[in-house]
Formats: sequence, structure tokens, C-alpha cells
Amino acid sequence: MEYKVESIGAAFSDKAIAALGKRFESRAVEGYKFHSVFQVTQPGCLGLGQGTTTYLAVYVKE
Repeated sequence: MEYKVESIGAAFSDKAIAALGKRFESRAVEGYKFHSVFQVTQPGCLGLGQGTTTYLAVYVKE
């Protein structure tokens, strides 16, 4: 089994949601099935400053 993980951002306008659907479709063409999404917090530069929250999409290829 092979996994692919990619950042999909954290803010989703109507246009961004449509683009996300296209991204999922393109991964399906590559043979990946959507598995899950989870939230992560990334620290600021060198551990200083404001951290950011984003979401990661996980795909699986059997």
C-alpha cells in the first residue's frame, strides 16, 4: 500500500472548494483513493512568531 500526503490549506472560499474537488479528482486519475483529512499546526519560522494551522489530505494506492 502506498500513501500520499499533501497540504490543502486552511481557508476555503467557494472557488477554493471547487479547486480542491479537482485536486481530489486528479489524485484519483493517478490511482489514489481519498483516505482522510487531518489538522496540523506548523510552528513559526525557527519556532518564533505565529504558527499556522493547515489541513493535510491523505490518499492511498493499493
